Amino acid sequence: MHFYDPDIAADPYPHYQHWREQQPVFRDETSGQWIISRHADVVAALKNPQLFSSSAFAQSEQSAVTLPLLSDDPPRHTQLRALVNRAFTSRTLKQIEADVVRLSNSMIAALPSGEPVDIAEQFTIPLPVAVIAQMMGIPVARGEDFKRWSDALTGTSEADDMESRMPDIMEMAAFFSSLIPERRANPGQDLISQVVNAEVDGEHMSDEDIAGFCMLLLIAGNETTTSLLSNLLHHAASNQGVWQQLRDNRDGIDAAIEEILRFDAPVQFVFRTVMEDFTLHGQQLSAGDIAVLLMGSANRDSDHHETPEQFRLDRKQNSHLTFGHGIHFCIGAPLGRLEARIALESMLDRFSSVHHAEQANERTHSQMLRGFHHLWLEFKTA
Repeated sequence: MHFYDPDIAADPYPHYQHWREQQPVFRDETSGQWIISRHADVVAALKNPQLFSSSAFAQSEQSAVTLPLLSDDPPRHTQLRALVNRAFTSRTLKQIEADVVRLSNSMIAALPSGEPVDIAEQFTIPLPVAVIAQMMGIPVARGEDFKRWSDALTGTSEADDMESRMPDIMEMAAFFSSLIPERRANPGQDLISQVVNAEVDGEHMSDEDIAGFCMLLLIAGNETTTSLLSNLLHHAASNQGVWQQLRDNRDGIDAAIEEILRFDAPVQFVFRTVMEDFTLHGQQLSAGDIAVLLMGSANRDSDHHETPEQFRLDRKQNSHLTFGHGIHFCIGAPLGRLEARIALESMLDRFSSVHHAEQANERTHSQMLRGFHHLWLEFKTA
């Protein structure tokens, strides 16, 4: 069985445990990539861009285009990161919070009680898309396009080859490129205007980099949040005590968010390029090799987390790696946490319970990103 076997994607965690215990570093026979699964090794790699370069993202099959930041190392990464940090300040999030509450309450009010609903289609997908669209100054009516483009870019669409995905990706790039002249001539307070008019070392970014930045902001603003919410709702429907615990103690919402990020990570792994020959756990890695850093496995490493196979709201220390570590810590993390907290508060206010419906669920078509395209649940009001 090779690393990209669909059976592994369906339930990767038993395989992760086996690898951590028996072969913490091994070369996948099909892809030739090195699979690294232990917490300490994943952290060390994420902290060392000199040895594990982010340039692998541009070479991986998961990436159809080169995106700024994701595929950059210092010093360029440091310069570009400073730009995006200004776009996701606490002040920006405070300004958007009322809009998140309004959008969330409106969508939740429209959900039925006592009958099956595809919560992915009706809520966990459209909410983050609507929020990031508003932040970028794009009509929410383009939400379906946003999701289609995002799925194509991240490889989570039903298309199973790059040739099928490229038309949507090129359409996405052309859309953002078309906005550049307008936002340059008449800048607003939106994220696209900030990127278009930002300077790096006294110079504006190229139009190609600007379009890539906008594509990155789009996926950072919706993919992780969508999966975070759907994974948590799936777990709550499978474990009835979780929903009631959160209804009884709203202080546990933040803990539930962090625990699902650890327990069933929306982002399972990242790629890195090995920059020089070295040995790890008896395996010889060579310069130019591609390494897969399994954050989803590191999050369940018993050497770092107590009872890692249990979902626990009382976990005292939860230093999961789902949002990355070090210089590549996810730019959308604060926004995702904000949206998830508001969404859960609204759902807990309205619904007394959540259960799985009889319809078949459908996981995201990706091994790197773990969530749901379709998740059928039944909610009941108090």
